[in-house]
Amino acid sequence: MEKFDYSTLSFKSLRTLKLIYEQGSLTAAAIELGQNQPAVSYTLEQMREALHDPLFVRSGRGVSPTRRCHQIMPEIENLLRGMSELLQPEEFEPANADLDVTLSCNQYELQVIVPELVQRISRLAPNIRMIFIQSHLSGHQQLQRGQCDLLLSPVLQDYEALYQRALFQDRYVCLMSAEHPLARRQISLEEYIQARHLEVRYEGGWKPLYLNTPELQGVNLNVGLRLPSVSSFIPTIANTGLIMTLPERLARLIGGPMQIKDPPFSCRFELNLYWNKITHHSKAHQWIREQIINTCTRLDTTE
Repeated sequence: MEKFDYSTLSFKSLRTLKLIYEQGSLTAAAIELGQNQPAVSYTLEQMREALHDPLFVRSGRGVSPTRRCHQIMPEIENLLRGMSELLQPEEFEPANADLDVTLSCNQYELQVIVPELVQRISRLAPNIRMIFIQSHLSGHQQLQRGQCDLLLSPVLQDYEALYQRALFQDRYVCLMSAEHPLARRQISLEEYIQARHLEVRYEGGWKPLYLNTPELQGVNLNVGLRLPSVSSFIPTIANTGLIMTLPERLARLIGGPMQIKDPPFSCRFELNLYWNKITHHSKAHQWIREQIINTCTRLDTTE
């Protein structure tokens, strides 16, 4: 990909471009920046001249980025992140910190870890803005491209450019109505396969890890219902013969009156925290990582 000369652009102009890219609107970017739209339009025109590209084209009531804009955005995000770090004091003071931190994860982490993490950071560093994006199957690539600062994922990847830290382990269990016939005895593999299942089919092609266990290879489960998330399944499953297989921490968190049973197979996984070289030595990001580790340690000890 063709590089461009950053020296022709200011921090302000790069931030303006990033906001237009995120908001898809010059008006929305102007509001976020506290400027009027003509000022944002003028900055965009300067950047178009410097980069020899339209950068955005009209699309409905907003604008859409050009291919060139898509290509350079990861570089711009990395540069803005690095410049923001330069403005931070040498000794990090959480109470006075003012920065954005983008964390990529999926529904499990959003429900099990994020609520307590956000409460902790809001209390200790109220001006740090936490931004969460879905990782699906591309979290490690998002991290390498600079689209996020941190990644929470059970998917092990050996990337030399990434650092990682194990947080805790979890295992898959079955969740069902207390009135379900299988709730009163140990579940055999044959009974599990023949039972009617509630399956969560996540966006982005994410496949639950338990489906990779040897016992289920080549098996087509009897799926009675598919949902896009686990957040609304409790009223659905409570009075049915459906069972659901999900991580135990999540089952205990959202299962309510449902019965938790061991499946006829063992499937454990380890949740990991990933970050890259760009933020490795940052005092601010070292503190953020410490808060994630402390949150997960507390969750682990209260099980």
